[in-house]
Amino acid sequence: MPTKSKPGARVKLNHLLLTEEEYKQVADQHKPKTSIFANCLKAFLVGGFICLIGQGIQQLFMTFAGMTSREASSPTVAMLILISVILTSLGVYDKIAQWAGAGTAVPVTGFANSMCSSALESRAEGLVLGVGANMFRLAGSVVVFGVVAAFIVGMIYAIFGLEGGH
Repeated sequence: MPTKSKPGARVKLNHLLLTEEEYKQVADQHKPKTSIFANCLKAFLVGGFICLIGQGIQQLFMTFAGMTSREASSPTVAMLILISVILTSLGVYDKIAQWAGAGTAVPVTGFANSMCSSALESRAEGLVLGVGANMFRLAGSVVVFGVVAAFIVGMIYAIFGLEGGH
């Protein structure tokens, strides 16, 4: 369907000529019905389950490796990223995401899924120009946001004389 059309212009759809208004009516009739409550519930349950897994992994590091909560944070994040990449590579994460929607967008696992998916899709183009370029095209906006946010927070700390220690 054209993005801009004159009022009353016709759109061709399976050998039928429809006005833009008629096309929208047909599209709305065939659009799958969704329940906002059910989608929110699925997102909450799956997102919560991902966080529960992360908490369990952190507890394992604290219990069996003798780490403090702060020390166990980094390896926990690394494990969540590894699990997300493995599930994405096997095609499982995308199926979960299709069912759960926003629940799989928990920052670490969702970002790892996006990066891995981008890398998998472009691997035929080569490692540097395919995987590297496309993977970091996605990561670029996240990295820029992180750098800018860190700079702003650092400037606020410097201006107000905050030590930065917690």
